[in-house]
Amino acid sequence: MTEFHRKKDVVLLNKKSKDPKNSTIFCRVSIDDNDDWVHGIVTYINLDKNVAEIFLPARYFKEYLSEGNKVTVKSMDQNNEILFYGNIARKVISIKKQAITIEIEKVLNFENNRKYERFSVNYDCLISTPKGEYSGKMVDISLSGCMIYTNEPIEEASSVTVKSFISPEAELTFQTNVLRRKSIKNNRYSYGLQLSSIDNNNNIMLNELIAHLVKQKNYIAQEWKIFNRLKYSVYTVSVLLVFFIVFYIFASTVI
Repeated sequence: MTEFHRKKDVVLLNKKSKDPKNSTIFCRVSIDDNDDWVHGIVTYINLDKNVAEIFLPARYFKEYLSEGNKVTVKSMDQNNEILFYGNIARKVISIKKQAITIEIEKVLNFENNRKYERFSVNYDCLISTPKGEYSGKMVDISLSGCMIYTNEPIEEASSVTVKSFISPEAELTFQTNVLRRKSIKNNRYSYGLQLSSIDNNNNIMLNELIAHLVKQKNYIAQEWKIFNRLKYSVYTVSVLLVFFIVFYIFASTVI
């Protein structure tokens, strides 16, 4: 990424933070390349200094996060997707701050041409191709497709059927086309699949699943609001307490 692009991204994020309507910059965080992504909020980022702060749910701080952990962060708006890698330099959970500080090592910026928002998931799935049926892992999903991991090579432009197991009682099945294939670690492949056909029952299930994932994402926004309200309430009470103490001392001296 050029220096121009790095500064442009910082300006973009700073503009968002000043606009109340766009003050929440959602992101997804993976710790040590774990497939289970965590929703978070970017509270500060400076690509010139290679530093970012991410607000995360409090339940992850005790056992899940440690200083030195490798971190991957994805943040997306309507036009761009920013992906950066780094290490946790510090984690703080207190009345003033609930965030991890990341030392950024690498930044990638992509143009976002997707019509629908993607959501991180972790579902086992079966992939049926003209050459056979393979097991895999679905790692994200949207109303227009999904991404899967599998050990088996599948040709690009192939038509494949994906059956994902979203719960012990529910299976979601739809037909897709392979848009792209990428080789990843441990002799595995990632596949970007575009939804091509889905029946009515599975379409209803897909929309219900997306609605559920939207609610999960909104939980972090609600926790962020509650945290800020509590922080400012404590600050206000502290200021009033100091004022009354000073007033009491002054009044006692005068009397």
